[in-house]
Amino acid sequence: MRKIALSILTISVLSTPALAWAAASQSQGFSGNVGLGFSNSTGTSQALSINTEDALNWLRGPWSNDTSLAYNYARNSGVVSADRLALNNSTKYLWQKNTYAYGTLDYVRNHFDGYFYRLDEFAGIGHYLFPAENMRLALQAGVGARESHRIGYAAVTNPSAQLAAKYRWQISKGARLTEDLEAVLVEGGANTYQSLLGLNTPLVGALGMRFSFLATYNTQVPVGYNALNTLTAVNLVYHF
Repeated sequence: MRKIALSILTISVLSTPALAWAAASQSQGFSGNVGLGFSNSTGTSQALSINTEDALNWLRGPWSNDTSLAYNYARNSGVVSADRLALNNSTKYLWQKNTYAYGTLDYVRNHFDGYFYRLDEFAGIGHYLFPAENMRLALQAGVGARESHRIGYAAVTNPSAQLAAKYRWQISKGARLTEDLEAVLVEGGANTYQSLLGLNTPLVGALGMRFSFLATYNTQVPVGYNALNTLTAVNLVYHF
């Protein structure tokens, strides 16, 4: 059994400073959420499945760490039709007013997109922009490596680069719209492009609802697998 050992490493202001926006959106110390609901996938796998999206966040001065987990599973007539696990950990250090250094580790296991797994590790620089008082745009770029195991092929490790844009619109005190765009460019051409659109709305107290739409495009997939896969999810979320 192959063992993978990795260490988790974890742009001008237009209206309000980055630290003020962060303080308003996330408290010092620990916070997070636990979600459970249903999702619908298209592409290689087309199934209605059970879905969970969870997160644990930590903020202390210029340091922050965000960990997230998403899992989707479906079984019809004894046959598994959806089984996706995604783990992410990102550590940031705000070393200038709106500029930060970051390290991130992403693991995705989804046999229905043509890969046994993909493991990405990046370190880079990010910068915050503020189009409006209640909006924030983070642009980041990093370099690192991807270890991937495409179905029908041997596992390989290649140098890679990450380009990402993360938009946050705090519509109201409890409602937030997000859009995360990411491109992972890998030596050899096995690139991944991803978009994650999310809407969080409050319900009662700490309980809320999250709608999300994930689209993933892989440029190299085995025969019989779709390059584009989507996942639409609705979750009840408890915030703590």
